[in-house]
Amino acid sequence: MLYVVITILLFILSFVAGMMGLGVAFIATPVLGLFDFELKHVIMPWSLWLNGITAISTAIALARAHLVDWRTAWPLLIITTIVAPIGVWLLDFVPTNVIWWIYVGVLFFLAYRMAFPPKMDDDHPPVIPDATRIKAGAASTGIGVFAGFLGVGPGFLMLPTLVMLGYTARVAAATTAVIVTLPSFSAFARHLASAQFDWLMLILTSIAAVIGAQLGGRFMAKRVKSLTLTRLFAVALVFLAIQRAWILLAG
Repeated sequence: MLYVVITILLFILSFVAGMMGLGVAFIATPVLGLFDFELKHVIMPWSLWLNGITAISTAIALARAHLVDWRTAWPLLIITTIVAPIGVWLLDFVPTNVIWWIYVGVLFFLAYRMAFPPKMDDDHPPVIPDATRIKAGAASTGIGVFAGFLGVGPGFLMLPTLVMLGYTARVAAATTAVIVTLPSFSAFARHLASAQFDWLMLILTSIAAVIGAQLGGRFMAKRVKSLTLTRLFAVALVFLAIQRAWILLAG
């Protein structure tokens, strides 16, 4: 029964993540925590793996819709892939509860930033100057390390960063989907030596997550406006932050 519940749940979460142009780890990590799986050796490698494959699935759907800003995506993909394992290495020095509280704080901050985005016009996407891409590249270094530390991939940090720099949420989501693919796998590789997998669960949830992300990406490309996307993202972040804080305080 647990296999069925988690597989269906991750399909739904991957659909939502696909709509946002993200890998599923940012939302899967706290949800899997509700089932009392161990964080560092079970949830984090599992989520990072799912994050990478769902990001690829979403990126394919959004690239076909011509929403990806490739001049931003390629450099940031390289930077975050290189630095993500540094964040995983830092995990050895920080207690699990501290990691969860940092995660809660980041979720609340990002929810606030996404709830009040700059004015966006999907019909006339802004021209992105090279200076803005340089700022995005500089920010991606810290984002890659921090995301590797949290075990969630850089997408949930990269998306609001690009929006704050002037990208529409749809273009930011599509570009982020490309950026988070390889960093998820580089961080995942750093976990492999100590990871603990239930292989049947991993296979079932991987299939469900890829299908969900592909459908979510296609839905977003055709029907979801930027303002709707940012508000949906903000609500999801607040919900996750509250439920994780409740668990930490109750424990």
